[in-house]
Amino acid sequence: MKTLATTLLLLFVTLFTNAQDIIKLSNFEGIDNTSWKGKLTYKDYQSGKQETIPCTMQLKIEGDKIVFNQQYTYEPTKNNKSIVKIKKTGTYFGNEKVVCFTRNKDSQTLVTLYRGRDNGKKANMYVTRILTDSTYEVTKEVQYLDTKEKFVRNTYSYTKL
Repeated sequence: MKTLATTLLLLFVTLFTNAQDIIKLSNFEGIDNTSWKGKLTYKDYQSGKQETIPCTMQLKIEGDKIVFNQQYTYEPTKNNKSIVKIKKTGTYFGNEKVVCFTRNKDSQTLVTLYRGRDNGKKANMYVTRILTDSTYEVTKEVQYLDTKEKFVRNTYSYTKL
């Protein structure tokens, strides 16, 4: 009986965990046609210090894509527009694998993973996006392939206008 209960508990946890790791475009309807004001804080590798610059962003949904338009107040040449499509039946946010997606009454949190380079080294990049009705925060953590430690590379903190 104890084995049956343990097996059922493991099955439930597995099914529940997998269900939480799938995203849909409808999860992001609350950001459609919104504007945001905030700041980017990042690690400057030349000085070793944390730097902060003001930025703004507009988000909208166009068809099956989310469009991010970012502007940097004092560095307009760095402005960018990115388009993200939810892929592979909700297991990818653009080219980033969905590691975890949770929703509660006040917020939703999306954690993704992709492999890239940071400061010339191969690394795993973990991106955590936390969205509430009035705030949006994106934190990128870097884990070099030759270490188990992660560090925060940058954080965007926005408030809805």
